[in-house]
This record gives sequence, C-alpha cells and structure tokens, in this order.
Amino acid sequence: MQHENLVGDFPTFPKQLRSKQKREALIESAKLLFNEKGFEHTTAKEIAAHAKVATGTFYRYFSDKRQLLMTLIDNQIDSMMPLDLEWKSGDPEKLLAGRLEMHYHKINEKNLRKLMPELLLKDAELAEVVNEAKMRMQGKVLGHLQTLQKKGLMWPDIDIETLTWCLQSMMEKLQSRKNEGVCVDYKEFAKVFCRTLFPPDIIEQMRSGNINDMERTVNR
Repeated sequence: MQHENLVGDFPTFPKQLRSKQKREALIESAKLLFNEKGFEHTTAKEIAAHAKVATGTFYRYFSDKRQLLMTLIDNQIDSMMPLDLEWKSGDPEKLLAGRLEMHYHKINEKNLRKLMPELLLKDAELAEVVNEAKMRMQGKVLGHLQTLQKKGLMWPDIDIETLTWCLQSMMEKLQSRKNEGVCVDYKEFAKVFCRTLFPPDIIEQMRSGNINDMERTVNR
C-alpha cells in the first residue's frame, strides 16, 4: 500500500531489469546501513557505495535518503503492526504463541523497528501513517471479535470495542518490551491474552477440536 504523502514522487522509476536490480540494491543497502549506523549518520553516498552503484544512480531513483527510508517503511508498515487475529480449532494459546514468535522474528529481520521511535518523534507524516495503520488493524480485530461473539465463543457480557482497545494495548506493550530488548515469554503472554477472550470451556473445546461442532450448535 503506497502512501503518496509519505513517499512523494520518485525522480524516475526503473523499467528495465538491470535498473530495477540497482534500485533494489540501494534499498537493501539502506536497510542494512540504517540499522547499523542510524538514519542520521548514513549518507546517500555511503548507500550507493555499499550497493556498488554511482552516487548519481542513487539520485536517479530517490530524491534523498529520507525518501528511500520512507519507501522501506511504506512497504512494510502493515507487517510491523500487531498481528491480525485468526482463531481456528486447536490449542489457542499454543497457536498464538507460535504466531507471535514468528511475527517478531520477521520484524527483527526487517531491521526497521529500531529506527521507528526516533523517526516518529521527528516526522509528523510518518506518525500519521503509522496511526492510520493502527486504525486499520484495530478495525480488523474489532470485526473478528464481533464474529466470535456472535458465534458464542467469547465472554458474552464484554463490550467488544473496549476489549479491542485493551487487546491492542497489550500488543503494543509487548512490542515496546521487545524494542527494549526484554525477553518475553510468548507462552505466558498468549495464556493471558486467550483467557481474556475465551471462557475456560471454549478453550477446552478448541483444544479438543470440537469447536466446529459447537459452532453449529450455537448457530441453530
């Protein structure tokens, strides 16, 4: 998803394979150098040198290093948000713990989250885009929880909008702890998260694989 206000207009966009490869090399080099040296201490010349292209080639595809950075962020903004929720039969705590571990492993591979706190303080446009991404994710979670509640799989007396806000806050706090280098026990986090959503009998139904039979009973 492209946010034009965030990225802006590129000087040119490559059409030939070799040109596309040079542009991708610049993006990958920037990702590495921004992570190693920080955004402020990385120059366009260094990015070009690392990508083994001329500095002029850098400016053929990007107006400046900010545009390159924003391209990186724009391409990955949704995947950097708290993961979407999807519940099927199976132990919900184990499923969530596994998804969380995979989610944060991918984020660490992207090497951009370390830069985000500093950038958000300095870049109002980026902060707005991140907020929009959070709102999209919140809408997805809200819709999914509404479906679960209609199926009778959640606590029946909980306000879904309030629950959505609480769950999103939990996920953001988890991300903050990961950013700070705190070791997180995904199994324990998943246990608290799932028991906030599901009554004990529902969790047992999911673990036993009888959740589909139970849904048919609820929907009659």
